[in-house]
Amino acid sequence: MPVNLLAIGISGIDAAEAQLAATESNIANASNPNYSAESVTLSARPGYLGLGVGVDVLSTDRAQAPFLTNQINTALAGQSYGQSFGQVVTLAQNYVAPSGGADLSQSLQSMFSAFANLAASPNDPSVRTAAINAAGSFAQATGTLSTNLQQTANDQLTQVGAIVAQANNIAQSIAGLNSQIQGVKASSGSAAALLDQRDALVGELASLTGATGDASGNVVVNGVPLVSGTSALTLSTTGSGTSIGLQVSLANGTLPLQTTQVGGQLGGIFAGAASTLQLRSDLNSFATSVATSINTVHAAGYGLDGSTGNQLFSIPGAAGAPVALNPAITIQNLATSATAAGIPGDGSNANAIASLASATGLDPSFSGDTLGQAFSTIAAKFGTTVNTAAANETESTASVNSLDQLKGSITGVSLNGQLTNLVQYQNALEACGRAVQAANDMTNFLLQAITP
Repeated sequence: MPVNLLAIGISGIDAAEAQLAATESNIANASNPNYSAESVTLSARPGYLGLGVGVDVLSTDRAQAPFLTNQINTALAGQSYGQSFGQVVTLAQNYVAPSGGADLSQSLQSMFSAFANLAASPNDPSVRTAAINAAGSFAQATGTLSTNLQQTANDQLTQVGAIVAQANNIAQSIAGLNSQIQGVKASSGSAAALLDQRDALVGELASLTGATGDASGNVVVNGVPLVSGTSALTLSTTGSGTSIGLQVSLANGTLPLQTTQVGGQLGGIFAGAASTLQLRSDLNSFATSVATSINTVHAAGYGLDGSTGNQLFSIPGAAGAPVALNPAITIQNLATSATAAGIPGDGSNANAIASLASATGLDPSFSGDTLGQAFSTIAAKFGTTVNTAAANETESTASVNSLDQLKGSITGVSLNGQLTNLVQYQNALEACGRAVQAANDMTNFLLQAITP
């Protein structure tokens, strides 16, 4: 059977050129973390009695590890969640337990100590002034702490709009790539580079929102679609401040997306703000319990002017503060005496206020604790939240690094291997070129032989 050496040589040249192009691309992108090594799939052309008559280039494909890719995206989402959550709660913890200066528990202790001093010197104007100032300092500390925690949550939530806009841009890009990939595949071209780009964008979206993607380029956040084929849906915010929410615009309306359904950086911000606001609520309740307990005792006592029924604290205070010092309190009506008959020398009521420091159950949320213990419990519980967030972030970062290394061993580029391939394919190209030259030489010889 005749052999078409020319056709075989030309098909070999086409195959070698495709392999060289893939190898050159691999070498050029060896340091690109979002690049997957490419390889050419060939198929032998069947001939008579199984003899080969050339080779066809079927496709240029990329190395894939879809299961690892999904795991990496999950780990990236966890890492970003931990970073943003940890940033919020760490800021909040710095207000509750500052590295320098007095915290709320110290202001509480100073106030009770001032009333203990007052019990010993109920007629001393300077001691009475000191007790009022200590009560005012405690009230101011609760207001400042409450304001700082509220502001911390608000500041973090102001990032939501920008992150949502970034997520929408990425979703649009993914939808655009889906369209390009479909077009390239329809024309039997190689979509390897486009698929790499899409995988990288899905990873970015996972880091921002906890999104997951499938092999077709569809992207969802906890079941709520963000990209469907070649269409990107729009994620938007609702409300404002601490009431900010999320929704996805669909063809026939909007679909709410609960903030607890979101992961990644966005989810971490929402969760961190929620934890900070819960801490604020717990501390405001604590401050209210302290002020209420003191008011009850103070109102039962008598001041130097004989007045009784006076409140030491206003509940709530102004501008969102949980408590405030009653502006009507003076050194004259500060109730140090337990009875009107004890005026002016009786400090028993001031002692009763000081004794609240060792009383238990004054905060309903901590029935077996003193007020100081109640604050310590609140602070310690939040400290555990901060430490857990740091540990989770460290674990997620380690997972990302480990999974990246494992994926790289599958989809990454080995320069030594590629250089070996380069030599092999160059030799194949040269051999096929010689085959084509031989075929041409034989053809010319035959033409010359039959030409008179």
